[in-house]
Amino acid sequence: MTSDDITLRPADAGDLPAVSALLMDAGLPIDGLEDQFGPSYVVAVNGHDIIGAEGIERHGAAGLLRSAVVSARWQGHGIGDRLTRNRLAWAADQKLHEVWLLTTTADAYFPRFGFSRADRTDAPASLQESREFTVACPATATAMRILL
Repeated sequence: MTSDDITLRPADAGDLPAVSALLMDAGLPIDGLEDQFGPSYVVAVNGHDIIGAEGIERHGAAGLLRSAVVSARWQGHGIGDRLTRNRLAWAADQKLHEVWLLTTTADAYFPRFGFSRADRTDAPASLQESREFTVACPATATAMRILL
């Protein structure tokens, strides 16, 4: 099992069930996943198996990084790093000004990409109205932001 066998590609509608299953297996929320699922998400593929995913929802000039997941079997192989770098490059190409995320477990992971803790109430109004902010993540989740 080597990460050299992993490819990243834009997600398509047919990937939604596999990504939902990965998220549920990891105990992560799927609320609202289908709202913007598609090319703003990337999947990590080994053979025919989706083993990781990550997406950025667009909310005006801001993005919301969500659904960052790697199959437990593949964790520790740098796949999460590749997924996050891919999505941040995508966000920059899309001319987003900032990317936010909410996390209950990974607040120590994301600073390596330039994210820093932020006050949830400072997020743009359109982000605060997203299902991730209103339903999927508890009010106790750590908010983080990176300026692009």
